[in-house]
Formats: sequence, C-alpha cells, structure tokens
Amino acid sequence: MFRYPVEIISDIYLTKIGGFSYELEHSEVGINIKALQLNTSIIPNETYVTLKLFGDVTPYFLKNRFIVIGIDENMDCYKFTPSGELVLPESLREDVKIGDEVLVNATEFFRIDGDYSKLIRCLIWSSENLERKN
Repeated sequence: MFRYPVEIISDIYLTKIGGFSYELEHSEVGINIKALQLNTSIIPNETYVTLKLFGDVTPYFLKNRFIVIGIDENMDCYKFTPSGELVLPESLREDVKIGDEVLVNATEFFRIDGDYSKLIRCLIWSSENLERKN
C-alpha cells in the first residue's frame, strides 16, 4: 500500500524527501503514520534516527539525531508524505532537495537504546589491553 519507507537492512530504511514543514521542530522528522505502522519497526514519537543522503560523507557518530514523528491526516504536512516519504523541518530546507533519496537509520536506537555503558566499558577494556601489550 505504501511505497516507502523500504527496509533494506534491519532497521535501516530507504525513502525520499517529500517536503518541509513548519509543524516539525529542528530535531524532528516525520513520516506518514500508517506507512510507519505497515512498513517499519519505528515507534512514532519514541524512535531516534540518523539520516544519510547519498554523497554525504559525514561520519556516523557526527550525524544529527532526529526523533520520528507520525504524521496523520490532521496535520498540514500530510500532503508531503502520501506514500511514506520523509518530511523535514523548515530549518533543513537549504540542505536537501525534495525527491532526494535518504537512508533512515534506526539501528543505534534499537541496538544501544541510549545505554552507552557497555560500549564505554568495551572501549576502556580495549585501551587497557593495548597498554598491557606495549
């Protein structure tokens, strides 16, 4: 029923930019709520994602994180996401064009979910092992 978002790898989705909306805050992106429910495991108003435009060379950990908002029929920006396209806040209008393809990456949210303690312990353990070898 909805063409986008298409899951290409677990928790990574391909979609297109459908438009820009004043209804979204700088740290929010929106997708048709029904497309989210049918095509993704993204939880509206809870899941954080990073975006990757083709040709963008920004390292993953330096990318901005956005919370995904479910766009319903009552919102003015609903017209920008009839097939599940991504709607961006007005503040990003100069950075991208409507119709550009974008990867929506929710992997970090579902794998780490904000708990970086294990990752930090792993990094400390790795650095300690390197020191012992030297």
